[in-house]
Amino acid sequence: MTTDILNAENAIIGACLVDASLWHVVLNKLHRDDLLCEWNQNAYEAARRLESESKTPDAPSIADAGLDREYLFQLMQIACAKSAIDQNIELVRKEARRRELAKIGNTLAEGARKGGEPEALIEEAEQQIQAMDERDSGQLLNGLDIAAGFYSFRDEISGRLVKTGLASVDDTLGGGMLPGGLYILAARPGCGKTALALQIADNVAEHGGAVLFVSLEMDVSQLQARRLSRRTGISSTRLLLDENLSAEEWQQVQAANVELSRLPLYANGKAGCTVLDVRSMARKVKGLSLVVVDYLGLLRPERSRSSRYEEITAISNSLKTLARSLKVPVLCLAQLNRASEQRADKKPGLADLRDSGAIEQDADAVLLMHRPDMYDDEAERSDLVFVSTQIAKDRHAGTAAFELGLHLSTGRFVPVRKGVRTWTRRNTARC
Repeated sequence: MTTDILNAENAIIGACLVDASLWHVVLNKLHRDDLLCEWNQNAYEAARRLESESKTPDAPSIADAGLDREYLFQLMQIACAKSAIDQNIELVRKEARRRELAKIGNTLAEGARKGGEPEALIEEAEQQIQAMDERDSGQLLNGLDIAAGFYSFRDEISGRLVKTGLASVDDTLGGGMLPGGLYILAARPGCGKTALALQIADNVAEHGGAVLFVSLEMDVSQLQARRLSRRTGISSTRLLLDENLSAEEWQQVQAANVELSRLPLYANGKAGCTVLDVRSMARKVKGLSLVVVDYLGLLRPERSRSSRYEEITAISNSLKTLARSLKVPVLCLAQLNRASEQRADKKPGLADLRDSGAIEQDADAVLLMHRPDMYDDEAERSDLVFVSTQIAKDRHAGTAAFELGLHLSTGRFVPVRKGVRTWTRRNTARC
C-alpha cells in the first residue's frame, strides 16, 4: 500500500511540475502532512510559498527554492495525466486519514496502558477525530468545484429529504428536513416539544430510517410510555402509574411494545451528554437518518467558559458541525425565555430563544410552538388543543404559520382543517 501511495503522490507532484496551474487544485485539496515523502513535502511547501507571493510555482521556480533538480526531473517523467489527478489526490487523502486514525488509536492505547480515565481518553480521541474532519472541511474551493458541488449535493439529497410526517411542516420546509441541516424546535414548557419530536422520530423510523433520540430530560421508560400512548390511545400517565389496566389494554400495550421494539430508534444510556458524546453514539448507528436532541439547554459543554452565553454559543456551533459531518438533519429542542409571556398575545419570536443569539444564526430552520389555551383561564378544557406553530426562519424555503392539533392524553399531533379556531371560549363576546 505504501508503494502505491508514494507512486500516487509522486505522480501528483510531477503533474504539477509539468503544468503549474494544477498546483491550485493540489494546494486546495491536500495538506503538506498528507504527503509521505519529505522531498514531496518540500516541493509542496515551495509551491505554496510561491503562490502566497503571487508568483507562478513552475518547475524552475521550485528548483530555485533549493530542491534537487534531478529529483524534480524524475517526477516530471512519471507525471499522471491531468484527468487522473483527482483520483490520485483521493488515494493520498484516504491514506493520510488512515495514518491519522492509526495515530489517534496509538495515543488512545498508550493512555489506556498508563491508566488514564476511560471517559477522558474517549473524549480526547473524539476531539482529535472532529479536528481531523474540520481540517478536511476547511479546503478552499474554486468556481468549478463549487459548480460541481451543486450537482453532487442534488444527487446526495435526491430521495433523502427527511419527512416529519406532518404535511403542513414538510410542505413549508420544501418537502422535509435536509441532510446536514440543524433544525431548532423551540417553545415554552408544556407546549408539546418532546411529543412532537418523538412523533417525528417514530415517523422516520417507521419509514426505515434509523434515528438517534438523545433525551436529557426524561429517561427511556418515560419516552417509551409516550410512544406507547400515541399508539394505543391509553394516556401515558396511566401507562406509567395505573396498576389496574384491563387485560385488553395490556394486550394493546404488549402488541405496541413489540412493534416499537422493531423500529430502528436508538436512545442514550446516560443522562449527561456533550455534543461529542452525541457524535460518538451517532457513529455507531447504521443507516442513520436523523438525530434528535431533547434539549439544547441540558447538553454539557466540552469545557467550562466564562458565561452561559458563551457555552450555549459553543454548543450551538458544535451541533451545526455535527449535522454537517454526519450528513443527516439534527433536530434540537430548545427553551424560549419568559419574554413572550409578558406580551399581550403571548406569541414567541426568534428573539425569545434562550441564552444565545447563535442558536438562530446556526439553525437552518427554527420552528416555534405556542399554546394559546395555556394563557386563557376562560378556555374550554378538552383533550384536543390547538398549537399555533410558526416556521420563523428557514434558509432553504419560506416561512409560514399554521396550526396543529394536540391530543393531550396521548401526545399525538394531528393536522387541523383550515378555518378551525385556535381555541374556544365559554364567553364568545369580543371586546
